[in-house]
Amino acid sequence: MGGPLDQAERELALELPAAKESVTAARRSAATFAESVGADRAAVELAVGEAVGNAVLHAYRGAAEGRILVAGLLDDGDLLITVSDEGVGMRPDPESTGLGFGLPLMAQLAKAVEITARSGGGTDVRVRFVIEEER
Repeated sequence: MGGPLDQAERELALELPAAKESVTAARRSAATFAESVGADRAAVELAVGEAVGNAVLHAYRGAAEGRILVAGLLDDGDLLITVSDEGVGMRPDPESTGLGFGLPLMAQLAKAVEITARSGGGTDVRVRFVIEEER
């Protein structure tokens, strides 16, 4: 890319069903976006996959359907990716067979990770990545 990014290239916005196939779609889109802004493609792809995967598996326990929002933008010289759901929030899942490595892995890959409860229910996972080169 030779010139400055236009507005469409500076933002990522996805609305996905809470389904397994959404993990792949989110990973691919986030990785492409990360590469376009100079962030670590592999780190963003893995972290977004973990965050969306967690939402798919845990957010809508027992619900017939739900949605996951993935947003990305440039913020204070970093790439900020937010994965949001409107599910049950961060509560232990006694049915989970996961090992619990997802959140620590995201923390290792990113500059910062912040997890907050949404006021209307659900969870926001904000993951901040360093931009490696000026675009």
